[in-house]
Amino acid sequence: MEANPEVVIHDTYPDNFSSEVETTISKLISFASDPDVKAIIFVQAVQGATAAFTQIAKDMGRDDILLIAGVPAEDPADIAAITDIVLANDEIGCGYQVADLADMWDCDVLVHYSFARHLSYETIVAKRDAMKATAESYGIEFVERDCPDPTGDAGMSGAQAAVLEDIPKVMNEYAGKKVCFYCTNCGLQVALQQAIVNEPNAYYALPCCPSPYHGFQEAFGLTATYGDVNGAIVNLANYLNEHDAINRFSTWSLPVNMSMINAGYAYACKYIAGETNGKLDMDVLNACFAEAAGGEIELGTYVDASGNSYDNYLLIALEPINFADYLN
Repeated sequence: MEANPEVVIHDTYPDNFSSEVETTISKLISFASDPDVKAIIFVQAVQGATAAFTQIAKDMGRDDILLIAGVPAEDPADIAAITDIVLANDEIGCGYQVADLADMWDCDVLVHYSFARHLSYETIVAKRDAMKATAESYGIEFVERDCPDPTGDAGMSGAQAAVLEDIPKVMNEYAGKKVCFYCTNCGLQVALQQAIVNEPNAYYALPCCPSPYHGFQEAFGLTATYGDVNGAIVNLANYLNEHDAINRFSTWSLPVNMSMINAGYAYACKYIAGETNGKLDMDVLNACFAEAAGGEIELGTYVDASGNSYDNYLLIALEPINFADYLN
């Protein structure tokens, strides 16, 4: 995208997106009102994506526009029905991974932080259920704990403060036990990371959107080194090692959300140039993701609890890293 700034229009959705859905919709409609726009890449596809894309494709008759939604916040069946390509982390796979890491670390307890709005999302609930079932199969106590919604009255700072205060309380409650923590919200990862690194028996399996850049740099005061993913991981490994936490943290080796944008952009360029077989060409999309990720990446297909498969709802999965492998 940086190589072709003259062909990209950029905008952001509101911070309080859950209460300003109409603003999000109007921004997307504005894109589609320009006849030169041939693709829309919406990451994260917060509330309003389905309604806006429906208006664009049906009411406005812009079925020529390629619609890509990354990290969707709405019902999979609804957004898959109107969007050409939906890209998401393998939420259920992440649930298994978190529990597997907790077991590998010999944790006694796995704490899951979330709030009502997130627990209305089908994929987040499915991830929680997979995490819970797997943890309990290992003999790990699974604990659901409420935290404030950052889009609520307390705002992000209030929600972060609540998590920072709560984690030491949890560690006191389970004194002498190893406790692994997980939170479903992006903005709260910084608070979790800051609190956990200072608790010798606290563990952090994965961010909600696994990435070497998801909160860590802000939490620990590190240089982000965007464009140098391996350098970012090395910096993290060294910091964690200095704070006796090298074996208590993990993430994925790729900033997944950014890969959705970069691969989506590369794919959109090929679609506009007539180099794809329709709007969903898996061979071309896989090649775009391989280039964005610097290697092969697994794209699965979402299957809901009723066994319904969505061919255009694609899931991304990587393996968690061991930070000790990156020490220099």
